[in-house]
Amino acid sequence: MIDVINRVFFTYFYKDLKHTFSGVMGKDIHKSVFDEGTLTKLSILREYLKSWFPVFLKDQKHYWERIQIYDFFAGEGFDIAGTQGSPIIFLEELRKYCTTIKERNLKVDLVFNEFKTNKYDKLNLSVQKFLSECRLSGNCPCNDSKECPFNFNTENKDFKVLFNELYPEMKRTSKMPRFMFLDQNGIKFINRDIFSKLISLERTDFLFLISSSFAKRFAEMPEFMEYLKVSRQEFESSKPYDCHRVILKYYKSLLPPDKNYNLAPFSIRKPNNGNIYGLIFGSNSPFGLEKFLTTAWKLDQNTGEANFNIDNDQIIQGNISLFPEDNVIKKVELFKNSIIESLKETPRTNKEVYLFTLESGFIPPHTLEILKALQRTNHIIVEPVFGSEKIKRGSFFLQYKPKKEVLLRYE
Repeated sequence: MIDVINRVFFTYFYKDLKHTFSGVMGKDIHKSVFDEGTLTKLSILREYLKSWFPVFLKDQKHYWERIQIYDFFAGEGFDIAGTQGSPIIFLEELRKYCTTIKERNLKVDLVFNEFKTNKYDKLNLSVQKFLSECRLSGNCPCNDSKECPFNFNTENKDFKVLFNELYPEMKRTSKMPRFMFLDQNGIKFINRDIFSKLISLERTDFLFLISSSFAKRFAEMPEFMEYLKVSRQEFESSKPYDCHRVILKYYKSLLPPDKNYNLAPFSIRKPNNGNIYGLIFGSNSPFGLEKFLTTAWKLDQNTGEANFNIDNDQIIQGNISLFPEDNVIKKVELFKNSIIESLKETPRTNKEVYLFTLESGFIPPHTLEILKALQRTNHIIVEPVFGSEKIKRGSFFLQYKPKKEVLLRYE
């Protein structure tokens, strides 16, 4: 009976799915102030850009002449109270590097797309206003618009049409640094085909939004399965707040068996209705994954993946249990045990431990804390892979490009 009601609801509100379906987030967020969930999403975007831009704009040994930024669902630029939306966040964070970009003769291409014409018009006004104020601020290194290192292109197209127009050139220049923000309204756009194209771009990081609660509610309906093939059983066998983890698992299942690709989630619960939406980050580089996870752990210091208590840990709520196993954060304790069991199984290189850390959704400082505790009790031996140099106590070299290669042995 519930399935019948859901189907009627689904069909009634989304009569022409192939053309108009945009999910349950039908509310125009720009006609009011951004809510807590939207602010969390934008905060993650901004913090990640703060770590992404220096990698490609300040690297002394860069092999590219330009980088490209895509905001495929850009919106108007601001909410009703003037809070910056994603396109203005891109511009705000980029202009900090104007002098560097100009000195290194780099170019930055920005593509802002908004399908709704009224929003597209407001987007153009927002961008032009920002640029005008930037040039008049006294901090702009460019004398006029012709010297601006940014190449702007605003589009008013359906996402899939635009993406498929751009993709052949993206593929041809796959090694060009790119960042894509896909703030879709629902679940429709990042299907198997688009996802496969995204992960094929060698030096592209992306961040996309998906309505995870909506996906859970309508799983296995034919209209839904056209976009996302996740079974109801997968949702029902998970914990109540795990719907976005299920979505991440689905996208991981789409990765080719021989492809090492990095994906990470962040769940966002809306305060007004409790619905859960989620961000999924993707990068070909473990270093990109580390940057994103560092951003996520800044926002959620308990699990690094949600703006709420995703595992219902009682200790986070301040509840002390008589049972010691309940007085820990479950995800953290599970990771600690996994690290120890992995080292007990066989000695691991620092590179292997670094990658295991990221794949588990943690960052090197978490692993360092565990390893240092093991070393204090003489359970860890650190040896050089090459040579016989003695390794300084407390040094484990858990970096993307470590200075030394060492072997960690559990005793």
